[in-house]
Amino acid sequence: MIFIVTIISVLAFALTNIFAKKTWQTALSMIFAVVFLLSLGFITANDHYHYGMKQLTETTTQTLTTAADNKDIDLLLYKPLGNGTEKVYLYKTNDSQDKPKPTGTDHVKNIVKNTQKNAQLQIDKTYWVYKNDTAKFWFSLSSKDHQLIKEKNTFSIPKNWVVLSTEQAEKLTKLVQENKTAMETDAKSFVQAKVKKAMLQQPTMNQATQQKIIQQATVEYQQQALAKLIAEVK
Repeated sequence: MIFIVTIISVLAFALTNIFAKKTWQTALSMIFAVVFLLSLGFITANDHYHYGMKQLTETTTQTLTTAADNKDIDLLLYKPLGNGTEKVYLYKTNDSQDKPKPTGTDHVKNIVKNTQKNAQLQIDKTYWVYKNDTAKFWFSLSSKDHQLIKEKNTFSIPKNWVVLSTEQAEKLTKLVQENKTAMETDAKSFVQAKVKKAMLQQPTMNQATQQKIIQQATVEYQQQALAKLIAEVK
């Protein structure tokens, strides 16, 4: 609406000023000039200083799943920007997601908390919005409603999660493939040793208990083996 007032006032000023022959006509043209300047001032105040606007923060929370193709490792990825001080994080919120989703780069701050029980992402987005219906009526054509001011992404992940760059993740995948055969052999030996030790301590152990020990030993070996490979790529 303020744009319409500005256009009408400048046209009215031009017409009345050109054809003004009497004092009241000149006075009227000055009134239109004042209206034009005031409306222009309000447009400038709205555009540069967000007059008629207020800040609104919207918060959403999503569960995180590993960004790795290998489901045995819980992974959060990032890609360094520039000199490495800024990062774009790549994440998944469900297992059916084909590719990790990147965080934005404009007005974005990313925080990683590696001490939480559950893996989740909290997104806080702050926008400029109309202060009220009156402001919306006057500035609906001149201002950008819901204009992003800042975004904060808080990644809360458990201690067992790993945070790697995309380059490190590629190296890790390559190392896993190169050591696959050796790891399978070592895993069998590790599990057999665990079962043997448990059987010595409890000779009458039933089949269900043995299977439980085998599963636990397999997970333990995988964690240890991956930890060693991760240490190599970091």
